[in-house]
Amino acid sequence: MLKKLPIKYVGELHQVRLINFSVDKEEVLPYLPEGLEVRDYNGRALISMVNVKLRNMRPDFMPKALHFDYQHIGFRLLIDDALYSDGAAKGIFFLRSFTEKELMVQGGSWFTNYKLEKASITNAGDTFELRQGSSYLNYKLGDEAQPKANPELKEMVGALDRAYSYIDKELVRVRIMRERWPIEWVTCTGFETNFFQTARFEGAFQVRGMIPYQWLPPKPVATCVL
Repeated sequence: MLKKLPIKYVGELHQVRLINFSVDKEEVLPYLPEGLEVRDYNGRALISMVNVKLRNMRPDFMPKALHFDYQHIGFRLLIDDALYSDGAAKGIFFLRSFTEKELMVQGGSWFTNYKLEKASITNAGDTFELRQGSSYLNYKLGDEAQPKANPELKEMVGALDRAYSYIDKELVRVRIMRERWPIEWVTCTGFETNFFQTARFEGAFQVRGMIPYQWLPPKPVATCVL
């Protein structure tokens, strides 16, 4: 299967925005495969939505001239993967991902477990809208004074560096490699969505500047003995 090919992707992350909201665990449990557990965030599940422009993306064996660019929106559910990562929870599970490019939807379904879907994405300055049929998610970033920091949220989101999925009923993990990940608080207002009925906004981060990025090949997960 193409998804199991040992391909490492490299590229650049631009205009990274991380919009974090919690939902009732019962709302996401039906979408979580067996063997993965929701990470607890004050009694709820936490979704860290990434809004990022991926540029100069390509398999590492291909020349840069053959790169591809696209905007990626991903609903990343935080999971408790301490059993698989030496006792520290750092994992995510992609519930859904979106792009405007039909070609990326097709390619993503062949080579990755992003679960890419086509949707309308509007970035007008700091105003954002994701829309697919009657489903929507809106927010607006602001220049006001930064909100009071929530150390727990920032620590949880800043440490995420591995994504889990199943390929042919085998649990696999992809490591996300970055030279640095300087997330900082950003004011976010007008958050609204009906993709999730119990969504509650928790906080937003941004990353200034470009971040070199590597998406390593998937590896089977072996249970750690703690």
